[in-house]
Amino acid sequence: MIFIWLRRIIWFFLFIISLCMAAGCFYYYHVKSTLPDVSQLKEVSYETPLQIYSADNLLIGEFGTDRRIPLEFEQIPQQVKDAFIAIEDRNFYNHIGIDPKGILRAVKVLFEKRTMSQGASTITQQVARNFFLSPEKNITRKLKEIFISIHMEQELTKDEILTLYLNKIPFSHHANGIAAAAYIYFGKTVDELTLGETAILAGMPKAPSSNNPISHPDKARERRHTVLESMLITGKITKEQFEEADKEPINSYYHAPKIEANAGYVAESIRQTLEATYGDAIYSEGFKVYATVDSRVQEKANQAIYNGLTDYDMRHGYRKPENIEELNIDIKDTDAWKAELKKRQLYDYITPALVLTLQADNSANIVFADDTKSSITWNNIKWASNYDNHKKNTHHPIEKILKPGDIVYVHKKENGEYGLRQVPQVQGALVSVNAQTGAILSMVGGYSYKKSSFNRVELSKRQAGSNIKPFLYSAALAKGFTLGTYVADEKFSIWNKWSNQTWSPKNSPNVYEGPIPLRVALAKSKNVVSVRILNQIGVSNFVKHLKKFGIDVNQKYYQNLSLALGAYEITPLELVTAYSTFANGGYKIEPYLIDKIVVGSNEQVIYEANPAIACPDCEDAVTNTIVPEVIEEQAKYLEDNNYAEQVITHGNAFLISDTLKSVIHGGYGPNGPFNGTGTRARAMNRPDIAGKTGTTNDSRDAWFSGFNANIATTVWVGNDNFSKTLGRGESGAKTALPIWIEFMSYLLKDQPVASVEKPDYVVKNSIYGYPEYMISNTNDINFGSTSSDEPQTYIQQDQYGSDIQSVPVTQPQNTQPSSIEDLF
Repeated sequence: MIFIWLRRIIWFFLFIISLCMAAGCFYYYHVKSTLPDVSQLKEVSYETPLQIYSADNLLIGEFGTDRRIPLEFEQIPQQVKDAFIAIEDRNFYNHIGIDPKGILRAVKVLFEKRTMSQGASTITQQVARNFFLSPEKNITRKLKEIFISIHMEQELTKDEILTLYLNKIPFSHHANGIAAAAYIYFGKTVDELTLGETAILAGMPKAPSSNNPISHPDKARERRHTVLESMLITGKITKEQFEEADKEPINSYYHAPKIEANAGYVAESIRQTLEATYGDAIYSEGFKVYATVDSRVQEKANQAIYNGLTDYDMRHGYRKPENIEELNIDIKDTDAWKAELKKRQLYDYITPALVLTLQADNSANIVFADDTKSSITWNNIKWASNYDNHKKNTHHPIEKILKPGDIVYVHKKENGEYGLRQVPQVQGALVSVNAQTGAILSMVGGYSYKKSSFNRVELSKRQAGSNIKPFLYSAALAKGFTLGTYVADEKFSIWNKWSNQTWSPKNSPNVYEGPIPLRVALAKSKNVVSVRILNQIGVSNFVKHLKKFGIDVNQKYYQNLSLALGAYEITPLELVTAYSTFANGGYKIEPYLIDKIVVGSNEQVIYEANPAIACPDCEDAVTNTIVPEVIEEQAKYLEDNNYAEQVITHGNAFLISDTLKSVIHGGYGPNGPFNGTGTRARAMNRPDIAGKTGTTNDSRDAWFSGFNANIATTVWVGNDNFSKTLGRGESGAKTALPIWIEFMSYLLKDQPVASVEKPDYVVKNSIYGYPEYMISNTNDINFGSTSSDEPQTYIQQDQYGSDIQSVPVTQPQNTQPSSIEDLF
C-alpha cells in the first residue's frame, strides 16, 4: 500500500514537472519573437560620457551623468574576476546561464511571501537584466530573464559574459563598471586595487547605495568581510591574505574625473558646440573629441593671464582680507576653519590659507586646509604695504596689513616661498589662432574657470578702442591712400546739427605734430588723424571694408566718425580672426576648436576638420578697392583647392602688417626716428612681430592684438562691470601687452622668423626724402597738405551732416625727432 502511494506521488511530481516544462516551452515560443537578439552584445556600445582631449591627447573635460571606462577581458585583473564570481555566482563557469537551486529557492519564497523578493540571479542573468530588461520584480520579467540568459550562454563565451558584467554593473555615485568604480571610490586603476579594495567593490552590486564605502563605511567593511570569506572558501586567497585584507583601513572618498590639463573654457565651448549639433546623445554614446589646443600652449596662456592680472592687481593695492571672526568661527575650531578654507579652493595658482601668528621680523605664519604649515616673509608681503594699509613710521607694518585669523591667498613661487596674493577683481581674456588655418591654439576666457565659466573670448563684446585702427588704415589704402600720405595731426571740432553738439577728438597723450604720414600716425595711434581719415574715405565705405574681416557694423547708431576710435563692441575671438587676415596675406579664415570627433568603442570618426586655409603664395584674387573686383580665374582656383576666400590683396595686407611692425619697432619718418606704442615687445627680439595697442575711454578696456605670419593673438583686460575703469595710467601697452609678450615669447621660442611676405608689386619709393613702401602705380593722396608751400584750409561735411573745421596746415618741415609716451 505504501509502495502504491509512493509511486503515485512520484508520478504526480513528474506530471507537475512535465506540465511546468510544457508551460515553459509554450511561454518561450509565445514570447520568442519579443526577445532581444543577444548576438548584438558581441559589439555592444556602453553608455559612456563625453570626453574632450587636447591635441596632445590629455583629458581636458568630461561631461555626462554617469562615468564608465570600458575594459577588455585581458585588462581585468584575475583578483577582480575571482572576487565577483566568489560572491555573486560561484558556479558561473559550470552552469548554463541559470542556477536551478537558486530558482527553486526563489519559487519557495514566492509561494510563502507571495512576492519576488528572493534573488536567484546568476552573473549571466544580471547581464541579461542590465542590458535588456527593467529592474521590476515580477514573474514575466523573471521568465524572460531566464530565456535570455540561456540563449546568451549559447551565443557568447563565459569570458565575454563576465566582461559585459564587469563593464556594465552600477556602483552608485554615478560609477558604472569596475574601472569607473575603482577610480571614483579609490582614485586608482583596476590593476592598482588592493585585495581589500577589490572586495569592497565586489560587495557593492547587491546594494550599491548602502554598501558603498563613502556613504556607509561600516556596512562596506561588513560586506568586504563576507566577500573575503567567499574567496577563502573557494580557494582564491590564502588565510594570510584574508586576514591582511580584512584589516585594511577604508580610505575612500569621491574622486572627480581626472582632468589632465587646465582648459576649462576650451572644453565648455566644445561641449556647447556638440550639444547644439548632436543633442543629448553626446553625454552617453561615447563621444570623444580632440581639440586643436595643445595642453602646454594652453598652460602658458593660463599662466600669462594669471601673471598679468596679478601684476595689475598688485599695482592697485591690497584689499582687507576676510577674518574668521567675521564668520563667527573661533580659531580653535579647527574643523570649522578648515571647511571654510576648502570652500575657497577655486583657483589654479593661488591657495587659501589661515594666518596663525605674526612675527617680529614682519613675517606671518600660515596654515592650509590640509594642516600643512608655512610662513610668508616680509619680502613677499611688503607689496601690500601702501598708505591705505599703514602709516610710514609704524614699527610693525605687517600688523596694518594682516592679523591672526585672516583668510588669505598665497602663491607658491619657483623658489618654494609663498607670496601674499588676492583674487583680482579685474578680468582678462586671451585667444590665439593659427593665422593660416584658423585652428585655435589657446583660449582663456577669464582669470579662473572655476570662479567664472563665462567665456569672455567668445561672449564678451567690448569696445575695441584703437585695435580697430588697422582696419581703417587698410580701408584708406583701398581708397588710394599710401603709407606716405600726409594727414593733419591737429585739433579740430565736429559739429553735428542733429544732436546740436560739438565733438573734439583728442590724442592720448595730448600731443599734436602737424602733418604726418599714415605709418607714423598708426604707429603712434593718433586719434585725430584716424577721424580725419574716416571722414575722407566715408563711414559707409569703412563699414563695407570691416565686413570683409567678419566685423559687421550693421547697427546705424555705430555708423559715425567715432567708429574711427573703436566705438564698436567686438569679442576677442572676432578681433583675432580679423587680425589673422593681415597675417596670412589677405584671407578670411574661420576659427575652429574641434579637430576630430570619434564615437563608440571602435572610435568611428564622424567628423574631421578640413579648414579652408590661406594661400599667401597665390596670386591676388581681388583688387585693392573698397568693393573689390573678383579675378574669376584665381578665385576659382582658390575655391577648387579648398583655400580661404581672399578679402584684401597681398599688398594691402603686407603694408598694414609692416606698419604694425612700426608700432613695436618704431621707424624713421620725415621728422626722424619715432617710437610706436608697443615698444615693450622689442624685448622679444623678434623682427617678424607686429601688433596694435588699444585703450577705450577712461581706460575701461585694454587690448593688444599682434601676430607674425603664422600666429595671431589677442589679449583683453577689463572689468565685467563696464562702468568700472582700470584706473589711471592703465592702457593696452601697460596692461594687456605684457600678457601678450609672455605668451608669444613661449609660443615663438626657437621658431624661425616668419614675416608677412611682400608681393613684388609693392615697392619702396622716396617720399619727402625718406623711403616708404607703396603699391606701384598708386597716385598718392595727401589729405591736409599739397605739393605747394601755400597753406591749405578745408571744410569737410560727412554723410551725417557733421562739419570738420581745421586750421591751415603746411607741408612738413624737418624738425627734431618726435617721441611718444608708451601709453595709448
